[in-house]
Amino acid sequence: ALYGYRGASGAILIPTKNGSTNQSGITADFTTNTMFTAGFLAIPEKQTVYGRGSNNTYDKNSTSSWGIKMDGSIQNQWDPKLKDYRDYEYLPLGKDNFRNFLEQGYVTNNNFSVGYKGDVISLRSSINWTENKGIYPNSVLDKYAYKLSGDVNMGRFKISSNLSYARRYSPNMGSNGYTSYDPMYSLLIWTPSDFNILDYKDYWLVPKQSQNWTYRSGPNNPYFDRYERTNEVSRDIFNADVLSSYQITDWLKASIRSGLDFYTDRGVQRVSWGSYTSTGNTAIPGNPWTWNGAWTGGYNIGQTQGLSMNNDLLLTGDKTFGKFGIEYLAGGTIYYTQDYNMYAQTVGGISVPGFFSIKASVNPPTISQSTYRQQVNSLLGRLALSWNKLIYVEATGRNDWSSTLPETTRSYFYPSISSSFILSELLPGTKGWLDLLKLRGSWTMSKTPAAIYAVKSTFTLNSSTWNTLNGATAPSSLYDPSVLPETATTFEVGMQGVVFKNRLSVDVAYYDKHMFNFLKNAPITSASGYTSVYVNVDEEISRRGLEVAVNATPVRSRDIQWDLGLNWTTYARYYTQLDSVYSEKKPWVKVGERVDAFVSKDFVKVPATGEYIFNNGRLMTSQYDSRFGFYDPDWIWGLNSTLRYKNFTLFVSMDGVVGVLITERTESYMWQAGVHPKSVTKEREQDVATPGSRNFLGQGVKVVSGSVTYDQFGNITSDTREYAPNDVYTTYKQYIIDLHNSSAWGGRGTRADAYSKTFLKLREVSLTYNLPGKLIPKLAKSASVSFVGQNILLWAKDFVYSDPDGGENSLYGTNAGGASDFQDPSVRYVGFNVKLTF
Repeated sequence: ALYGYRGASGAILIPTKNGSTNQSGITADFTTNTMFTAGFLAIPEKQTVYGRGSNNTYDKNSTSSWGIKMDGSIQNQWDPKLKDYRDYEYLPLGKDNFRNFLEQGYVTNNNFSVGYKGDVISLRSSINWTENKGIYPNSVLDKYAYKLSGDVNMGRFKISSNLSYARRYSPNMGSNGYTSYDPMYSLLIWTPSDFNILDYKDYWLVPKQSQNWTYRSGPNNPYFDRYERTNEVSRDIFNADVLSSYQITDWLKASIRSGLDFYTDRGVQRVSWGSYTSTGNTAIPGNPWTWNGAWTGGYNIGQTQGLSMNNDLLLTGDKTFGKFGIEYLAGGTIYYTQDYNMYAQTVGGISVPGFFSIKASVNPPTISQSTYRQQVNSLLGRLALSWNKLIYVEATGRNDWSSTLPETTRSYFYPSISSSFILSELLPGTKGWLDLLKLRGSWTMSKTPAAIYAVKSTFTLNSSTWNTLNGATAPSSLYDPSVLPETATTFEVGMQGVVFKNRLSVDVAYYDKHMFNFLKNAPITSASGYTSVYVNVDEEISRRGLEVAVNATPVRSRDIQWDLGLNWTTYARYYTQLDSVYSEKKPWVKVGERVDAFVSKDFVKVPATGEYIFNNGRLMTSQYDSRFGFYDPDWIWGLNSTLRYKNFTLFVSMDGVVGVLITERTESYMWQAGVHPKSVTKEREQDVATPGSRNFLGQGVKVVSGSVTYDQFGNITSDTREYAPNDVYTTYKQYIIDLHNSSAWGGRGTRADAYSKTFLKLREVSLTYNLPGKLIPKLAKSASVSFVGQNILLWAKDFVYSDPDGGENSLYGTNAGGASDFQDPSVRYVGFNVKLTF
């Protein structure tokens, strides 16, 4: 409870180096780490037999690969060197286009720090530079950081302060997903293999006006995209904090802590003349979806500035009375945050090629801005009791007053209580082998207030609503004036055992997190004049999980030591209460059922046998949703091994996930576009040999008589259908389109596009050598060199062309899971690390 709503999901305390060092005088550290790309764990491949076209014929303007064979026939094609169309042999010139487009990537991380410790003053300063060169052209991200910290110790009075500045900058930050910014979209999916991408590095046909490209419309030349349709981003962060404390007595200390965080996010999108596509669905500060620019270019600029201030006044102390100990804390905090957003874009293009400015807008530009402010005032306290190093009990409480809630509900209190019992203290006969046996339990409550301005109905001002006149839009959502903060209570019990002088430890924990008072924009009838109402819904959910951590040292001697660490966790979420009005009306949404249902539409099948039912030779997709499985993992695991022999240390890390269903949209679109390697079949060859013919026969049945009726959930209420084997042919392309119909614009594909995320990954291997003193220059105190490999090996149950560990894009709402959405190739890194201490 002490950390407020920002710690509702737990607080991670990261100890950082400050002015205090372990030894007096001046110390310095230098570390450099450089990693290079070295192959791929997963990378898409495409078929190189069939070329452009959509109906098994050649079409030079088609971006699909459902055309004729690339077998040397003479076709009218674009010549990138002549920069015009001509007739020549039609061949798979770009078998390795995607790989050839990629470049050598690397990551280098360099840090230098210096510290001083005296009797009264301690100082520390550090500087860091990290550069990440991506595998796509014109993709680099630089990060710079500087930190200065210091401590002054004057007996009872102490003061410490930290100042830091960090900057990250990229001239062209790529965008993943179904967007033409992504080379996975433009080069892998929506272009055939009938050209050599390396011939198109010279991407200008007429400089600053038109492209040298195999298409006259559609996706851009990928090189044009990387250099002429750019997404420049930068982020500057400044942090400062001061902590002053005074030891009033030996049992009471007063502290004042003030912190300021200030940031500026800036984004600039430039689209040169001659572009076929706009900025696409690409985010920029101030606007999460931008669509601007095409033939006559475009320019978007967005900036978000924000600050947060945190001021604490705390009284802390501790006291011992014989075997009884007490710790206490009381105080208050004021947290204030403010964000200012500004976004502007040209309309109708830019008037002068290459002149990127809002002033160059052909038509009046679009400009928007917004400000968000929030303040939370808090009082908090903590009381911890202990007895005889055997029993520990702790209670905390916090009361917040949040500006984002109505006046009647903006004050709310949430407590916590925890206890632990050192059972090993009662077992003196086990001291020779039992180091620790601890039982623990806790109950905590956390509350999260409404989003900023969620309970304020305001008009939205719009420029150029009527020609050049401004207008205002009425709010579409109401709010309940009595909304409460979202609430979660967590009950946890655990056990920790350590034996054989820390050679083996086991930590087991079970938790049940109960969540309720969810805040939601719930739909209402449009007859009210509104579309939604912001309310607390009566739906309640519990997340229950088990976590196990085991650490062991099987071998320990003077020259050799082997340490192992294993962690394993499982969890699931369940409905414990439904809202009669606002909960989803689905058969799997009921008390006791899991929340994480992976839902999509299945194919229509014979109930008794599961055979596919075809209509006019085509697969039939049900109009009703089905639950295929779940999108939370069955369990997650990780294993670390550290083997030290004299001055050598070998570290190995691996982990994995078991279970989880996600939509594999990358492969789905590979199928739909006709580029999937497995789409080269005899039926496809027959379709191409005789355009207009149908040569694919789906295995299943057709309905010859009767009918079927369903209830609202898709359950059969009556069925008089009779079947016969399917004997109606269709084209192979049509069958594939029906089988793989995932869409990037909402909705999930059929069962064929649902993949298991189960995988095992060898995450890191490193070999470190600590140089002995005789090999180190007198100036240095210690030195080490490491050879490191990261993202080494991957095994996946279903995924072939992408990495299931590469991240997910949740497009379908809170309860709908995610999708593997055009993830970049999974890259292996190898390199070295050098560390010097002076």
